[in-house]
This record gives sequence, structure tokens and C-alpha cells, in this order.
Amino acid sequence: MSDLLSVASPRTGELLAGRYRLIERVGTGGMARVYRARDELLARDVAVKLFPADGAQHSADTLRRAAEAKVLAALSHPSLVTLYDAHVESGETAFLVMEFVDGPTLRDRMDAGDLDGDQIRAVLSELAAALATVHAGGVVHRDVKPSNVLLRPTPDGTATQTVLADFGVAHFIDAARLTSPGTVIGTAAYLAPEQVRGEPPLPASDVYALGLVVLEALTGRHPFGNHSVQATILARLARQPDMPPALAADWAALLTAMTAHEPAARPTAAEVAARAAALGNPGEPAALRAEQATAAYAVSQTQPLPPVPTAAAAAPVPTAAMPAHAAPARTRRRGVVWSAGALVALTGAALIVALALATPGAGRE
Repeated sequence: MSDLLSVASPRTGELLAGRYRLIERVGTGGMARVYRARDELLARDVAVKLFPADGAQHSADTLRRAAEAKVLAALSHPSLVTLYDAHVESGETAFLVMEFVDGPTLRDRMDAGDLDGDQIRAVLSELAAALATVHAGGVVHRDVKPSNVLLRPTPDGTATQTVLADFGVAHFIDAARLTSPGTVIGTAAYLAPEQVRGEPPLPASDVYALGLVVLEALTGRHPFGNHSVQATILARLARQPDMPPALAADWAALLTAMTAHEPAARPTAAEVAARAAALGNPGEPAALRAEQATAAYAVSQTQPLPPVPTAAAAAPVPTAAMPAHAAPARTRRRGVVWSAGALVALTGAALIVALALATPGAGRE
């Protein structure tokens, strides 16, 4: 998709609703663009999430945007982005106005390899606490991933506050579906097994994704390796991620529980937050990264992943423009919407999936 928004859509320098001056684009995803803008009424910078103009007439799109606005408006936590304003009515330029978090994404910091144990523990604790608030509000985020986590500098500049962003595909637990039954929405690399199977997303699905994110932050590698999307999906259905032997026992126990195959076996987000506060040192990050790389190589040589049927292997994985600050392509995970289409076999069971739409993180929200 060369240009997410139509030619008639607002561009840098234009004024929205007589108030928000678009300054620069800071993120692009499969469903929206995010701009840093100036609120000329209150004289402050804000983030404007601008939706495709050509989708404004579709009732499902309008409902999703209204749902995202309601999620953000109803939830309040230091580690959740704050909603200031919303214009999501059908037939108008649709956008959300949120606080502007002037900091890197967790993906940026992970790619730089400069996170220490204390910082990773803070990320785990703060995100778990934020998810506990989200889940208590009857919502599943269902797209927890490093590019959707922002790191806001503290006022004194000595630390960062973790902020969970992008509720564009959030799911109301008791709400009617806005997608077809069996459709799985999220980012492939961080989907929980039940999401891959097309089951309704659960709070435990967010806990699983957070476990994968933290493991990746600790080791520098995705827990299921850098194989193809289909192969990592198959591996996830077959086993839990391996814990590096050098990882401290309390960390290994918590992350093992968070990534349990069955949702009922995982702790709640509130329980994760409580346990995270008591964690000690996870181990030397450099040692964990080296150990994980060696283990991943050994597994790739001795335990090849299940083969992917031709139909699924041939399914196209479209790409979308990345934010200006995006990491190199080799470290990015493709976000996808999975729906009925290609048949993938695993341990005698059939999994129906198709790669239909890329939804990378929008960077800042």
C-alpha cells in the first residue's frame, strides 16, 4: 500500500477541527497514520491518529474506531496512553487525539541492545499493571508487542515510564464481534496459541504475549526464533518457549507460567505485576543473549520445525510503510490478520489460516 490515506486526506501543515495542526508523521501502520500535532487551543503537542478517509463510510470501520475511543476514554493508568479528543463519526475525517509520548519504542531499545535487568523488570511490572487495568475494564488489548510499547522519559530524565499504546484492535470481552467468526487479529509473532486457533481472545492472551516480549528483551531473540511466520506459528502450537538456563529461577518460573499453553494455567496480569515486583536480577543480559543464540542454533540443527504445507507457504504476506524510526527489516515482525483460507496441519489437527493484511505498529499513539 503506497499511500494509506486518500489524496483528499489531511496532510502535514493542515488544521483539523480548527484546532490540531499536523506537524510531522511519526508512525504508519496498516490501519492509520500517527502524527505529532500542535493543539493550538491549549498550546501543547499531541498525537493525532488519522484513519483512512476512504474507510469512513464503512459501518464496521466506524464501529471499530468508536470502540477504540471508548476503550481509551474509559481506562486510566500511568502506563496507558491518555485520550484527549475523538472525531470518529461516519462521513467525516476520522481521528483520535492523544497524549504525545516523546520517547522511543521498546522495539527501538531492544534493537539497540542496551536494556539492563532493572529496566526489563520495570517494563514487565508496569505493562502487567496496565494490562490488569485494561482487563478489569472488560477489554483485551490483543496486540501486545515491542513496537506498541512506548518509553516516556521521567521529568528528571533519569528513567522511563512504560506506556502501552495502540488499542486499534482491542476486543471487548462481552461485546458482539466486529470481525468474522474464526478470524484472528493481532501480530503473528506474539499471538497466543488460542488466538492462532481462532478462539475468542482472552485476558490470558495478553499475558502470553507479554511473556514473549519480555523473553525477547532478555535474550535479544524472539523465543521461537527468526523462522518464517508459518513455522513459528506451528512451533507455538506444539510447545512452550524454552527458558535460557542462565535465567534466574524466579524469572524462569514466572515467564514459564505466563507462556503456558493453556490460558487457564497462566497468571492474571495483576498476579504478574505482583510477582514482578519481587523479582531479583534476571542474570547477565550479555550471557543470556549469547546463550539463547547458541541454543537457537542448536535447535535449528537438530530439531527442525514442522514443514509448512505448500498452500500456506505460498500465502502472500503484504507489507506496509514503517515509521521513520523503524528498526531494520530483519528485526521486524509482520503483523497480520489471519482468516479462513490456507490449511495448515499440526499433530493431526487442521488449522485454517490465511495471511490477509499487514498491521505493523504505528509507532507512537
